[in-house]
Amino acid sequence: MVYTVDEIARLVQGEVIGDGAVPIRGVTSIEEAREGSLILAETPAYFTRAEASSASCILARQGAGPSRKSLILTGNTRVAFARVLRLYHPPKEAPAGAHPSAAIGEGVELGGQVAIGPFVTIGQRARIGDRVVIGPSCVIGDGCEIEEDTLLHSRVTLYDGTRVGKRVIIHAGAVVGSDGFGFAPDGGEQVKIPQVGIVVIEDDVEIGANVCIDRATLGRTLIGRGVKIDNLVQIGHNVTVGEGSMLSAQVGIGGSATVGKRCTLGGQVGIADHVTLGDRVIVGAQSGLAPGKQLREGEIVWGSPARPIQKSKKQFAAMARVPGLLEEVAALRRRVADLETRSAR
Repeated sequence: MVYTVDEIARLVQGEVIGDGAVPIRGVTSIEEAREGSLILAETPAYFTRAEASSASCILARQGAGPSRKSLILTGNTRVAFARVLRLYHPPKEAPAGAHPSAAIGEGVELGGQVAIGPFVTIGQRARIGDRVVIGPSCVIGDGCEIEEDTLLHSRVTLYDGTRVGKRVIIHAGAVVGSDGFGFAPDGGEQVKIPQVGIVVIEDDVEIGANVCIDRATLGRTLIGRGVKIDNLVQIGHNVTVGEGSMLSAQVGIGGSATVGKRCTLGGQVGIADHVTLGDRVIVGAQSGLAPGKQLREGEIVWGSPARPIQKSKKQFAAMARVPGLLEEVAALRRRVADLETRSAR
């Protein structure tokens, strides 16, 4: 596919500086740039590198330049870049219909243009909406509901009763609706507490590879509209994740925790049970929140245990001074000991 700079600029509502008739054959990194390439340059340093490359067009922020190349300037380069990538790499279309190796249970309702890959298993009374794509080796339990335009990549498992909304993307290996981690100690044994709730995933959610989301003990575990979950995230039973929140890789959330709307959890954040985060909370990478902790709307915290970010920065800076302070204390002790020895004579 070949588009001109002008055509791409119209797609992203950008401003063209230079020759708008230049043909663009694809989007590349700076390292792989060649004639006919478009590359993204978000910072002055990248713009300098882009200018020295073989690319024909640079996508940059308003005010960038001047350049000997064609420019497309926009106020939001990341969104513009996403649209250009979709232009050259449109989503792969799966042919409608069920592969002969798929096993479909009794009472299943299939919408129009559903695509079911090889070795898929769909349990009884499941309901699959229009244009849903189910990749190879997925397992859909009894009574599951998947609404229209949702995509399940290979080997996704939905346990019984799971509900998935519209335009959801679930990547390979994710498991939704497995039992919550609920046990009651009885002497030297752990008695399993039956997990009889469900998981509800609302519209426009994306769930990364090998994510695990536990069903509720009672009621539901809820992933709100527009939530984006990175790979290898664990979400415990009866957790609520508010709409628009972002969970980075290896986040772990304990049972009955509540994450507010539009929160951001950095990589490897650990949230214990019954924690409550207000809306727009940011938790820095590798932070830990103790059981029952509550954070107000808009707080930014970091560290383990997590504290307001400015306090955490001061504490980390102070820790860097500890070796020097220990040396000073040792020197002072030697001086005191020397003075005491002289005084005793």
